[in-house]
Amino acid sequence: MVNTDNPYARAAVEAMHEIFKKDTVYIRSGGSIPIVTQFDKDLNVPSIMMGMGLPDDNLHAPNEKFHIPNFYRGIESIIRFFQILGGQ
Repeated sequence: MVNTDNPYARAAVEAMHEIFKKDTVYIRSGGSIPIVTQFDKDLNVPSIMMGMGLPDDNLHAPNEKFHIPNFYRGIESIIRFFQILGGQ
């Protein structure tokens, strides 16, 4: 698990809220992505997982989809995330 009390998590919450106009919901996800644990263990760097998917996207299913407006908002969110971290 990643501690959410760090500047990266706070920047992600702020960026996502500005772009998506929704409050952050923390869920335990991404545990099957091995590099997340490795970054924390070896580099002492917390990983930030910023989800843009919808509950009905059916990830990894034959009828998987991704809501295109969320794709563009995701790009904006990541840009804003780096702006916040950079102090702008």
